[in-house]
Amino acid sequence: MLSPSNPNPIPNPPRRSPNVNQFSTYLRSNHEGGRWVLEWKTEPRLRRNIQLYTAQDPNFADLCDRGEDGTALEQFWITLALDPLPPQGWEPRDRQQLAFQHLASYYEPICHNAARSIVDKHSQILWEDALTIARLWLQKHDKLAEVLRKYQPNGPAKFSTYLQSILMRNIKSEIDVGRYSSWRLLCKAPDYEIVESLEFIGVKQTQVFQILLARKTFKKVYIANRINGGCRRPGEIWPAPQSEDFAETAKFYNDQRLLRSALPEVAVNPPSNAEQIESWIHGCLKALKDKRRRENELISIEPLPEQPGLEIPDPKTELEDAILEEGSEGDFPDSPGSQINRIPELFETALRGCRSILEVQLGDRLVLIDKDRILLLRYGIGLTQQQIGELRGINQSSVNRKLKTYKTCLLSALTQLSQPEERAIDYLQGWLQKKILSPNREDMIDQSLVEAIKTLKSEDRELLSLRYGQKINIQQIGDRLGLTTDQVQSRLSNIETQLHKCLFTTLENWIKKYVEKWLYDFYTSALSQLLNQGFNLLSPDIQKILKLSYNHRIPLDKIAARVGLDEARVHHLIWEGICQLETYLNQKLSEVLEMSQFGNFEGQHIAQLTDEWLKNLHKSD
Repeated sequence: MLSPSNPNPIPNPPRRSPNVNQFSTYLRSNHEGGRWVLEWKTEPRLRRNIQLYTAQDPNFADLCDRGEDGTALEQFWITLALDPLPPQGWEPRDRQQLAFQHLASYYEPICHNAARSIVDKHSQILWEDALTIARLWLQKHDKLAEVLRKYQPNGPAKFSTYLQSILMRNIKSEIDVGRYSSWRLLCKAPDYEIVESLEFIGVKQTQVFQILLARKTFKKVYIANRINGGCRRPGEIWPAPQSEDFAETAKFYNDQRLLRSALPEVAVNPPSNAEQIESWIHGCLKALKDKRRRENELISIEPLPEQPGLEIPDPKTELEDAILEEGSEGDFPDSPGSQINRIPELFETALRGCRSILEVQLGDRLVLIDKDRILLLRYGIGLTQQQIGELRGINQSSVNRKLKTYKTCLLSALTQLSQPEERAIDYLQGWLQKKILSPNREDMIDQSLVEAIKTLKSEDRELLSLRYGQKINIQQIGDRLGLTTDQVQSRLSNIETQLHKCLFTTLENWIKKYVEKWLYDFYTSALSQLLNQGFNLLSPDIQKILKLSYNHRIPLDKIAARVGLDEARVHHLIWEGICQLETYLNQKLSEVLEMSQFGNFEGQHIAQLTDEWLKNLHKSD
């Protein structure tokens, strides 16, 4: 019976129909008529799985037809989860995981009973929290498997009583350490969850980063003052912060925003005060609690057509045990430019659009090359610019200019700027005027400028904050800092020059890190595929011996013993295979390069390419 003093009674769910529904439904909470009610909703994936087993397994279909409490079906899923027979062809690959989910669905009433027992005894505990803890624990398959294995059927307690006692202990343990107290929640939540909470309620990105830094500094102050240095005893709810905590947080926040590691969104905005910090922290906590409440209303794995169901999600990660984390890099979401993940697609499309680019047949593959064949000679065969010039009858400066044209074309695709090196200065001016407060974290140029600002001195970052963040004119800046307008303008010009240099250096690095690497990979992979085709044309005996020598690294004498030939014959076959590969590669490249034959330099490079490919023969198997 519920305690009459408990203002937070847990609602009762309706009775479930037996068998199929007992293993494919979950509790969903709804707010109706000013109160919360629980109802059962079908999980489509579990229902489909039951339908599959009913259609394919006559024994399972017979268990479903029995008008009992589901004990037989429970044992069926336990066996499948813990000790399954070899899979049938029609069974899903994740049949064991599904079996655990069917059991978790069946044990939902036990979770409800465990939560009820805890809430009846502890009126300060919310039933939503108690039920959430129980269900999260039950959805951990390893925990459920351990309980199922340890339970003694011949013991004094029924399994439902045994499982309920375990769930109650877990709820009590979680609540005792204050995991669901508001201020502990704020300190323990990971940054990505804070970001999601704030973005959901429409907080702008610039302010999100300010709140993240405020939360980080507040967490350290609060832990030091109220948890480690306060009067709180272990097991007590974390207390509310005091006004001095927010004042101290504001001081540390303003110090942090001047550090080189501070993000521009933080550094260029004005200093904060205790009232602003308190407003941010309470707003952050409210957004976080609202997010948890939405999740605890149990969102379904597969949304139903008419309305998304509400179900507790599978726990993918738990909150970390450590409260104070060190480091600045991981405290803010910082994703690389999305262009990086699309480099092969971006670069191939860009190269195809460059002038003088042709699509020619190289073996079984179409390859993009320029009309002078410079890209293939440089990045495929590996000739120097001087060697290419001598081979094609042009001077080295022309080779260099043509290569730079193609690399600039690819760099433009990466940075989304035409002529990036020439337009970097103009871009920087516009970025400082319009985007410094909210740089695009998915844009590589923006990201490079964010890193460049971190390298500036604190007084230079403060000057950028005044001029471009707070939009203060040069005369007012001079009055505030005790400088003449010429001095302010000179310092701003020096800062912009430093940022220009950083940006140019970054662009040069990107050419090596992304553009040239892709060109090497693009053309060497084409030649590797060509060598693979030539290898398949060799006789089976030569293929076998080359694999034994290069792939398995077997000595010559042991190869001879294995294939039943003398060492001299094996050595001859290896040499013959290498020569045939080099000849094949030479022939195909001569056709593409429109040359009758190669000179010594080119021949040496082809021999080197062949040898490198054979050394990596195991990768092409």
